[in-house]
Amino acid sequence: MKYILKKYWIHIVFMLIIYIPILIITITRTNYSLILKGDTQKFASVVEIESDYKEEGSFSTIYVISMEKSTIFQNLITANDPTVEKYEMSTSYTHLNDIENYNSSKIDYYSSIEISIITAYTEAKKVNSDVYIDYKFQSFEVKWYKAGSNFRINDKIIGINDIGNEDKSLLIEGLRNIKNNDVIHIIRDGKNVDINFDTNIDSISVAERYDINYDTIFPKLKINNNNVGGPSGGLLQTLSIYNRLVPFDLTHGLKIAGTGTINSNGTVGTIGGIREKIPTALDDNISIFLCAKGNYNDALEAYNSLNGRSKMKLVCIETFSEAVEYLRGFSDEI
Repeated sequence: MKYILKKYWIHIVFMLIIYIPILIITITRTNYSLILKGDTQKFASVVEIESDYKEEGSFSTIYVISMEKSTIFQNLITANDPTVEKYEMSTSYTHLNDIENYNSSKIDYYSSIEISIITAYTEAKKVNSDVYIDYKFQSFEVKWYKAGSNFRINDKIIGINDIGNEDKSLLIEGLRNIKNNDVIHIIRDGKNVDINFDTNIDSISVAERYDINYDTIFPKLKINNNNVGGPSGGLLQTLSIYNRLVPFDLTHGLKIAGTGTINSNGTVGTIGGIREKIPTALDDNISIFLCAKGNYNDALEAYNSLNGRSKMKLVCIETFSEAVEYLRGFSDEI
């Protein structure tokens, strides 16, 4: 070993000078996040429904690639790429590790799926009496907590003081008016735990979770595994499910995509990565892109910067009902 070091020390030093900096910049994480163009995914492949109603076209969700706490190397190679959005992460998120960020994204996703199914079946029953769904509110699941908080990702809030989860509106009211030392009842890792709320540290964000009776639901459905996370596909998920429960086809044989969360009251919420999702949709020959009102200005700016945009119609949507009304009355203007 000494002989090798003595004979090749110049080569070894040279390699260390070259490779150590490369190693450092490829593994050192920063407090920046990158959003890159992703792809579209037909939602019918995610939720399969045993229905005789077929759609001639398709509804697709659009996902982007998000790199949380990107490395120095990733920041350098994407620095001059106009299709990559770079932003500094809020300090309120930097304490979460990769597993927590992943679980948070999945909480949002499964909450979104549940709300989509409930909304689609409930609305479809108004035009198809055979449709049936039985469900109940389950909990508010913690998807973010302030550094130092007593809460953790995946905690399921089932009550506050003497209020349980039997009435969601009462539980919401109790949490909205929470005071110091109020007792929060949660389920953590399958065990019941009580937390005395500390208004100085216990700031959290939650997602609604529901218990849907999949044994009695009609038509039957199957949810397939996929790698997409987050709630941004909520509107398109709901439209896709609804379209296979009713006797008319909202697609008109077209490829329809878009983005926007779906809330339990049917309103469509804003999402991130809209500037990357517009060119992603155009690249996949989408005909109609439905966009939440809160994202419309940014979406329109990205849309107007694209060549060939006339092939895709950009539509501003505020509620699920508005989306259905627009698509039912759509005439081919593309």
